[in-house]
This record gives sequence, C-alpha cells and structure tokens, in this order.
Amino acid sequence: MAENVPGKTGSDKTGSGGPTSGEAGRNKVRKGTIGQGNWRQRLRLVSGLILFVFCLSHFSNHALGVISFEAMDRASIWHYAIWRSLPGEVILIAAALTHAGLALWRTGRRRTLRMSRWEFGQLALGLYIPWLLIPHVTATMGLAKEFGFSPTYEQMLTILWPNLGVNQSVLLLVVWIHAMIGLHFWLRLYPLYHRLKTAAAAFALAVPVLALWGWIEAARRVALTRGITVRITPEQMLWSGDVVLQARAVVFGLIAVTLLAILIRYLLGLRARSLTITYPGGLAVKAQPGPTLLEISRMNEVPVASVCGGRARCSTCRVKVLEDGGSLAAPGAAEAAVLARIGAGNDVRLACQLRPEHSLTVQPLVPVKASSAAGEHLKDAYYWGVEQDVVVMFVDLRNFTGITESQLAYDVVHLLNSYLDQASNAIRAEGGYVDKFIGDGIMAIFGMDSNVTTGARQALAACRRIEAVMKALDAEKGPQFKDPIRLGIGLHLGPAILGRIGAAGTEGGRGGLTALGDVVNTASRLETENKSHDSFLVVSSDVVDAAQAVIDDAKAAEIKVRGKARPLRILAVNSLDGLVLPAASNAAGSAASLTP
Repeated sequence: MAENVPGKTGSDKTGSGGPTSGEAGRNKVRKGTIGQGNWRQRLRLVSGLILFVFCLSHFSNHALGVISFEAMDRASIWHYAIWRSLPGEVILIAAALTHAGLALWRTGRRRTLRMSRWEFGQLALGLYIPWLLIPHVTATMGLAKEFGFSPTYEQMLTILWPNLGVNQSVLLLVVWIHAMIGLHFWLRLYPLYHRLKTAAAAFALAVPVLALWGWIEAARRVALTRGITVRITPEQMLWSGDVVLQARAVVFGLIAVTLLAILIRYLLGLRARSLTITYPGGLAVKAQPGPTLLEISRMNEVPVASVCGGRARCSTCRVKVLEDGGSLAAPGAAEAAVLARIGAGNDVRLACQLRPEHSLTVQPLVPVKASSAAGEHLKDAYYWGVEQDVVVMFVDLRNFTGITESQLAYDVVHLLNSYLDQASNAIRAEGGYVDKFIGDGIMAIFGMDSNVTTGARQALAACRRIEAVMKALDAEKGPQFKDPIRLGIGLHLGPAILGRIGAAGTEGGRGGLTALGDVVNTASRLETENKSHDSFLVVSSDVVDAAQAVIDDAKAAEIKVRGKARPLRILAVNSLDGLVLPAASNAAGSAASLTP
C-alpha cells in the first residue's frame, strides 16, 4: 500500500516503483503500441489486425446490399482483387493460421482457466468461430481451388438463403464481437481512444447491423427476382462435407489437447505446491513453480488488476516484491520495456510475466475490487487501493489568522465549526466524500463511486453550495469579526490512488480512506491560486470540460505547475451565479455508500 506523507497536500509517493501519478503517469499506464510485448504477442496482434481489415472490408461489402444487389456485386470486384490475389491469399491464410496457432499456444500455457469475463468471452467466441467458419471457407475457397467453383455473390447468397441464414448471421456476429473485444482491450491503452469511445461504440454497432441488413436484403432480392442455379454438383457437396468434418476434427482435436494440457498441469500442480505467495494482510497461498504470479492470484481469487489481459502492455498488474525466498529470474525484454517506461524500481515486477520459483511476499500496486466470494479482508476494494480518475477539492478559510486575532476562543471555535459543518454538509449533499479536515481547510473527493463526468458536475455544484455557505457565514458572523468571511476553493481532475491508509497488517481494522497522487497536490496548488487572482474558485479546465459546464465571467489563465512540462489551463471564478451545468448533479446520499 502506498504510504501517506502527512501534510495538507498529501503525497504522490507510492513506495519504490509504485504507480506513477499525474498526467505523465496516466499516459505511461495507458500508452500502448504494437511494438510492445514479446514477439509472439506482437505477431498475434499484427495477424489479428490483418484479419480485422479483411472482415471490415467483407462486411462493408455486405452492407452495400442495403442499396442494391448490383452495388454489392460491383464492390466485390475490388474486394476479391485484393484478397483473392496470390499475395492477398497468402497474407490472409498466413494471418489466420498464425493468429489461431498463437492463440492455442497461449491458451495451452495457462495454468488455470480462471480469468476475467472479457478474456473468457473472447476465448469462448474464438473457439466457436472455427465451427461456423470452416464450412464457409470450404464452400468459398476449397471448392474454388479443387473444382473451379466461382463463389460470386449470386451463388453464395443462393446457397445461404434461407436455410443457412441463421448460421451465417451468427458467424458474422461472433467474428465481429471477438474482434471488438480484442480491439477494445488493446486500444483502451491509448488516451485518444478514451476521447473517441462514443464514435468507436457507434462504429462497432453500425458495421454488423448494416452488414446483416445488407446481405439478407440482397439474398431476398436475388431469391425473388432471379432464378439462380447453384453450380455445385452433389459429388462436390459430398467432398465439401468430408473436408468440413476432417477440418473440424483436426481443429477441435487441437483445442481438446490444449484444454487437456491445462487440466493435466493443474492436477499435477495440486501435488507439487512447494512455494508460498504472501499478500498484504497476511494472506498466504500455496503454489507450484510454473504459473505466472497473475495466474496464481487468480487461482486463489486474489484480486490483481490486468487491463491488457496479461500481455505485458499496460503495467497495471505490477507488484512490489517485498521478500524473495530466492533469486528471481531477470525480466524478459517485454517486461523490462514496460518497467522502464513507468520508471519502476528493481523490486517491481509484472505479475503477468513473473513466474515464481521460490516463496515471495508481494504488494499489488494497482489492485482491483475483490469479488463477493473473496475473504472478508479482500472484499473492501480500498483496503487494497484503487487507481481511478477523481475530482479533488480543497477548501480554505481566507485570512483565518487575521479574522480570529484578538477574538475569544469560544467565538473562534464557534465560527470554525460552523464553517466546517456547513461546508462539509454542502459537499456531502452533492455526493462528495470529505477526506479530511486540515486546520481551517477541507479536502474532498468526487467521482469515487461514479465517473469523472458525474464527479466534475457534483464538485461544481458543491462549489455553488459552498458559496452560499460563505455568504451566510459573512452575514451572521457578528460585529466582533470585522473582516469579511471569504473562502477559496481549488478543483482538479486526474488519476489518484484511493486507499485505506493504516489498514495493512491489521486484523479487520480499517484506516482512513484518502487519495494520493499528483491530482491532490495540484488541487491544493489551485486553491492557493485564489490569492493571486483574488477569486473564490480556481478550477482546472479539465474539470469544466469533463462536466460540460459553462461558467460566465470566468477568467482563463495558464499556470506553471512544478514537475509538469506543459502549463495547466485554469479558470478563476469570483461568483458561481453564472454556472450552467447540463443536468442536475445533486446526488444526495451517494457518499453514504463509502464507509471509511
């Protein structure tokens, strides 16, 4: 667990090699390229992209059937010119065999079938594709090579419609969903993809809908208006049926052998558990040499993050090795590249690549929420720490020393408690979580149990409530306080480590929930910027953009933040009367589910 350094601004320290904070850290975690991973992973990705380009071309051709059969047929000339040429066929067949072979190899190396839902879905669909695809490939490529059959759209639509219409539609959907899962969990490492997710989702939905609509509509038109004779003899059909049976036997025999290898290794491993992996809180599990640390964790239902599915791309499965019962093997090229990219220390490794040969004590650095089936000490996500984007708020009472100078202790405490109570109630009323009180200041977090858009809107709405609190306090402060009551607020959005500090090593005890990272330091810096701008609120443009809000009369500026190469764009606000939010953001009581 990251260590919390006491102080008003928190700390971005996470121990040696811990998660990198701030914008640079987020970019390092999410940044991904085809060049990452070992050569098998890169080859599998490249072959998958080739197959995706073919499918996109083929399905786009289908979609033209919505316009007319003639449009579909004319476009197929260009499609076949590329993919039925000798170079096109060689590339396509090589990509298909490479992708399938590497997928089986990777599956066969597993020591457990415990995996995330998206990995299981992609694997299950990938294993189902050959069952539906082999007959289609045999009819299009096999008969063409063996007997000179020309698989034109007229011929293929007549063969498929209507008896095989369901099979063909299911094949199209299975192939597309399998491809979309793979693309999503590769591209989500790129910040640009997160900005284009809506367009990407529309694309992912539109292509199969149009392709299904197109080919079915074209098939119906051909069946109704043309008397097409299928140019396949009964003998050729028998040949095709035999080839389909043989190909399915070979492919599914390989799949069965792969799954059997996993089962045999698992059963043998039950008798050879010779090492112990110890996790935070004293949790210790027995394991055998061979599986990766990620696989060992999954086999024992210990939550460890793995955004890329164990492909050494994202670094979210990184762990800190606290104790090593022997000498660990040096990181491979793919692991070393990722660790170097995030500036990790020598005691940090990727769980998806580390294969323990000796007992270890490890600390997951970017854990995930545990399942309900896990032990009591694993059910609380914040016990482990959660890395996510949140909005951090700092509120401070301006000139507190001057206001309270020469005042009675009773009046000072009464004013301070009144301000803290009302301001914290305003924060909670909008769904925020009050992290801590720091003298006359408040630190709060928004978006912990929602998303950054909701969190940003809640934070801005809370600022409006706090402004009303400030005005009410100033009107009620009494004549003994001569200076006006003024508050200053700083708001910033970014990745933070949310964790229960002081929880590790306790028996069921829970430390206070807090946020760590650069976003905390930056939000505190923005709060102090109110002095320079003589303003009530200084908010980063990231928060305003995420909330899709408009603040009239706000003064735009740029400030230099220590440790950042690029200046930070901010808005200095004197009054929130001009705040316009796109939707009601009141989330009263939503913070009640957060139990520090």
